[in-house]
Amino acid sequence: MSLFPTLSIAPYGPFPARLEILSTKTPFLLHEALTPLFLLFLTLLLYPYKSFLRNAIALPVIIGLYVRLAVLYSSSHWGLAFCVGASAYFGSLQAFNLLVVKDVGRDEDVRWTIDDTGLQCNGNDHVNGPTNGQAELTKERNGKTSQTGNGSTNGIANGSSKGLVKTTNPGLGYPALASYPLRQRARFTFSLLCASRGVGFKFQVRRVKPPPPPSASHISFLVTHFSCIFITYIILDIFGYALAHDPFFYTSGCWKTPLHPPTLSPEQWTAICSPPFVPQDPTIRWLYHNIVRKYLSLFAVYAILSQLFSIAAILFTTPIPITSPSSWAPLFGPIREATSLRGFWTVYWHSIFKKGFSYPGEWVAYKVLGLERANVWAQIIIVFSAFWNSAGLHGVGAWTASGRGLAAAGYFVVQSVGFLVEMVIIRLLKVLGVDQKGALGQTVTFTWMMVWGLWSCEIFFYDFLAGGVGGSEPVAWSTWRWWTGEGEAYRWGPPGEWLRWDANSLGGWGVRV
Repeated sequence: MSLFPTLSIAPYGPFPARLEILSTKTPFLLHEALTPLFLLFLTLLLYPYKSFLRNAIALPVIIGLYVRLAVLYSSSHWGLAFCVGASAYFGSLQAFNLLVVKDVGRDEDVRWTIDDTGLQCNGNDHVNGPTNGQAELTKERNGKTSQTGNGSTNGIANGSSKGLVKTTNPGLGYPALASYPLRQRARFTFSLLCASRGVGFKFQVRRVKPPPPPSASHISFLVTHFSCIFITYIILDIFGYALAHDPFFYTSGCWKTPLHPPTLSPEQWTAICSPPFVPQDPTIRWLYHNIVRKYLSLFAVYAILSQLFSIAAILFTTPIPITSPSSWAPLFGPIREATSLRGFWTVYWHSIFKKGFSYPGEWVAYKVLGLERANVWAQIIIVFSAFWNSAGLHGVGAWTASGRGLAAAGYFVVQSVGFLVEMVIIRLLKVLGVDQKGALGQTVTFTWMMVWGLWSCEIFFYDFLAGGVGGSEPVAWSTWRWWTGEGEAYRWGPPGEWLRWDANSLGGWGVRV
């Protein structure tokens, strides 16, 4: 812990688990965090075709570096500390997926749906698709043709195939890409590593909101994301006020889950863990804990993800223009789809890791076991793969932040069980003749989703509370809290507390975070 600046760990005094994990780790080095990703990039660039020899050499090295990252390093900020473990888990999973599960050099879905290089090879147009970032599908019926831009690679995605000849655009990928200059192949490989949702590729996650078309105004794109940053800033500023004034967030005896009973009696819990501005009435305090606290915490998670996404969208389209707005499909789906547990997780909630989490399950179900796509067991395997990999990512991330991660991991394991329960509920609705999409059916599934979500979300928060969320400040500036006497306007410490040069690595050019 001596490598962590004293001021950076002082706020974590009430969080012994956080102090203990910091005593066993050091601030992570930026170049060591990026090294395994760079090795995967080189492997796919130089040897895109899957082979046992390539994987036997590259995969253990990459995974070993990620394991080393999670074991040795953390960060004085709980969020960055979580990212150390989470990136180590997902980086290992990404390497396994792209080297073992997929064959970048041969798989037909590992294709750009547009020729993002802007080049032609040997004087021939590669016919790599339209420039709107979506796959182009040509339909022929009775000698007539029409085009759609729905991005589907499924031959029957648009209805019956009777009397219909469909050809999907092959997209740009290997082997055609092998004849392109190295710089363009590097761009393709870099895009592949960054496209966890598959935006711009044929393996794009289904039901992602379409990105802005190339004809859209860049100004409107910036206005959209700056507006998002402002709104999420307000949410996080309010959350910061709650962290400072609600003893629940910084008193370990207050934390409880269905799997972790409180150490305090109900009377003690009510007296110690309720903020003074909440009336003493038991019903009001129950509503405050189960509605206000939980929803504010969930909104804070949403705000953090949305704000980081919008900052990245602005950064990499304007000051560092290596992408275009058409590469930035909205992070979250339409809220109207969140009428069931399945709708919430598969349509509304962000799909950053959806492909990466489900690929191992698809590989086991379809290739190893040879199950049909409509097989119920295949669907169960894929659902469990997605949630259990999410459990691994959040569990390892929580471990590098607080030294514990079973609760964070257990939350996503529980969600997979919730999916199975919901399948039974939907089947019962069908038996009773109730339309799942009708008013009554949606009322039943929505009520189930809310009860299950509010019951289980405490499991998710438990490890993060131990990791010191209550000792952190979610926004750098808070004018209104300064105006009302709540400390200084600038809320974060000096940059040297969390970002500094390291004299002992890279000849003094290493960066510790």
